[in-house]
Amino acid sequence: MKRISVDINEEEYERLKEIADEHNVKVSLILGYYVRDLVCSARSNGSDERQYAQDYFQRTNLSWMFKDEEVI
Repeated sequence: MKRISVDINEEEYERLKEIADEHNVKVSLILGYYVRDLVCSARSNGSDERQYAQDYFQRTNLSWMFKDEEVI
């Protein structure tokens, strides 16, 4: 298992935590499931979810915004 840090502010984290608590899951589980769908993992949630994750990523412009820059 890998650990990563996420660049969000306190308000964003608190809202994410509220959503997680409402569904009785951990924040890391929510983010992990999204990543599994985005990378088309064998542990993904299905073809629709993989497509939605890809569509979301494309809509955020992150797929090309930093293409030629090194992002840490």
